[in-house]
Amino acid sequence: MTPLYPDVVRFGMKPRVTRGQAPSRPAAATSVRLSPKDEHIFRDLMERFAVLSEMCFRFSQDIYLRAGSVPEMDVDETIRRNISIARRIFGNRFLEILATIYLKKSVGASELATILGGFTTPELTRKLEALEAAGLVEKGHSFGQPDSARYSLNHKGTVIARLGEPVFLYLRLAEGWTTPIPEGQPGAEAEAADEVEAAART
Repeated sequence: MTPLYPDVVRFGMKPRVTRGQAPSRPAAATSVRLSPKDEHIFRDLMERFAVLSEMCFRFSQDIYLRAGSVPEMDVDETIRRNISIARRIFGNRFLEILATIYLKKSVGASELATILGGFTTPELTRKLEALEAAGLVEKGHSFGQPDSARYSLNHKGTVIARLGEPVFLYLRLAEGWTTPIPEGQPGAEAEAADEVEAAART
């Protein structure tokens, strides 16, 4: 019988199971019936993501140990630091900007505003400048024309984008790789979420 996680077994690793839970086989989230060939491919890819997840967990544990700061030693401090990073780097739709620049390689503020939706060019320029100040984005020559400036990821930004890309791939696979996205601007959902969050604060 073929093991569910062949690469995990091959490398002497065991999939982590949360206490009280049993390992479950991945299932397609899409309502479209898959052909036997596509089902085989889907299951194979989901198993690969399970292996990657385990490897990422072990990698993170090794980093914590090397840094001498295991999360269990001070959970509250780890949470505070993670929240701080999440708000600075991934808040204000920064993650959308980084992911888009990663795929476009180089993009202008006005073009990026059109792709994301919900931004004016000046607003997006300010966000790009914030990412530049954070050391994630670099601005190309504008030749005296601010609107013609091109932004691209620097080394730090590229590393973050590459580390995050498997998350997008996993979610695409889990939701149905070719499932049509909702009609309208890509930023519509984010704008609606922002409105809900703002309303909740008032």
